[in-house]
Amino acid sequence: MTAIRTAETWIFRSPETQRRLRLLALFVAMLMSGGLLIFPRPLLLPLLGALCFMLVNPLRLFRREFMIIWLVLLMVAAAALVGGQALQADEMAIRYANFFAGFLLLLVYSGLGASQLSEDMMPILRIMAVQAILTPIVAIVLPGYFTTWEINETEYQSIYLIFTYHEFLAPALIKRPDGLFFEPGVFQFYLNTLLFIALFMRQFRWRDVLLAIAAIMFTQSTSGAVIMVTILAVYGLRRVRHTAAHETLLVLILVPLIIAAPVIYAYSNVVEKFTGEQAGSSWAREYDLRTGLAVVQENPLTGIGFDYDRYREIANDVGYKETILSDENITERSNSNGIIMMLYSVGIPIGLIFLWGMMRQRFMRPRALYGAAMALTLLSESLVFTPFMLAVIFSGLLIGRDSSGYLLPVGRSKGLGVKGPLARQPV
Repeated sequence: MTAIRTAETWIFRSPETQRRLRLLALFVAMLMSGGLLIFPRPLLLPLLGALCFMLVNPLRLFRREFMIIWLVLLMVAAAALVGGQALQADEMAIRYANFFAGFLLLLVYSGLGASQLSEDMMPILRIMAVQAILTPIVAIVLPGYFTTWEINETEYQSIYLIFTYHEFLAPALIKRPDGLFFEPGVFQFYLNTLLFIALFMRQFRWRDVLLAIAAIMFTQSTSGAVIMVTILAVYGLRRVRHTAAHETLLVLILVPLIIAAPVIYAYSNVVEKFTGEQAGSSWAREYDLRTGLAVVQENPLTGIGFDYDRYREIANDVGYKETILSDENITERSNSNGIIMMLYSVGIPIGLIFLWGMMRQRFMRPRALYGAAMALTLLSESLVFTPFMLAVIFSGLLIGRDSSGYLLPVGRSKGLGVKGPLARQPV
């Protein structure tokens, strides 16, 4: 027990060294939690594990606070064995490597207070936002400096992986930045996290808010636009509710004016994706949703495990037949809907536990709003079983708080370090 009670930072005690190691561990976890995972997982996973072990005593994983997480991981293994009708050794190894990576990231931050993760994310997210804004500008000004990378039969244009984009249909003047994730739909989630932190978790700064909004718009992501407008609307409503009576009229006038441009942008983006030249994207999402639900119905309690070949086999039998997509587009297609993928992999009961943890997460306040942003992103990105997402979800499964400073139980906001104009609001 003495070893388990050792201080969180047990090897490097210099605060600056700890911070640098945390930032690097967080950045590695984010790289593993999006897009094509072009950066090799066999290298990133050991690196993340080593960084986390340098920051925190791994024996703390066996504390009482984490018992529900261990129970859920055992339930997932049992469901995969029963539903998968086989061991699925390779797939289980990959998934559980990600589970433990998320678990370790949570371990690093669970003893530091809920606001520490958002504090550490800010410098990384600001750089990503600048990257998102500069990519289409550099593509116009210096098009000859981009080189072509072909990945999974898709051609990406990149300058040393710093500025990266790819064409979806016909070449467009304004390129959609891919960031380090090779996918704008993933990039927008982290940029919306920047907007969320700037509005709710820190002292309000127009610079960060406008930087995040501009970056999100450049991704031209439908889910990103919807999430952005939702975050802005919730913030605006809270400001109205907590504004002094003599300032209410001014706020009622200013708030709609401020969010008018993002709302118009979001509306035009949604219309374009459903009825314009990019309607193929909505057809693919519809196919994944309907086919995934049909697969869920085949094994609703235990799911079918993590083997993509087993999913495709079942999908070919029960999949959505009235799709506009060609046979070429749906043959050997995996599912892009992360929520549906979770449900057909581990079954509805365990999937609901993951969703419960997502909405109950303790790193970002308001909890349910950030959980909703994650859920909306996962509707079009199968990232639910990646380290960063899992760390956030697992935080909602923690039990209570101990004297070492673990996160407060749900329903209590004292001491969580919320500083912004909404710091006094209930969360």
